[in-house]
Amino acid sequence: MPSSPQVCPICKVSINPSADPAEAVRFSSGMQASRTKLWARVCQFTKWEGCINTDPSLRCAPTKNDFFGEAPSIDLGEDSPTTNI
Repeated sequence: MPSSPQVCPICKVSINPSADPAEAVRFSSGMQASRTKLWARVCQFTKWEGCINTDPSLRCAPTKNDFFGEAPSIDLGEDSPTTNI
């Protein structure tokens, strides 16, 4: 495994293999994250070859905090229709 940062050709994140596993992934903006969070939110959905975060031995099992949460409810007022999904 390389020790210098790698850039994924698909999603363009930088993964630093020598960093703390909880902060190994650097996005173009926002906080650093783990390989597990990157996999839970992006990599598992990619259909293209070349993803650099496909090795399950390099990440932990994802928890509910690694995935995106449900969007909060939005109150549109009394006059708006109600939609049940």
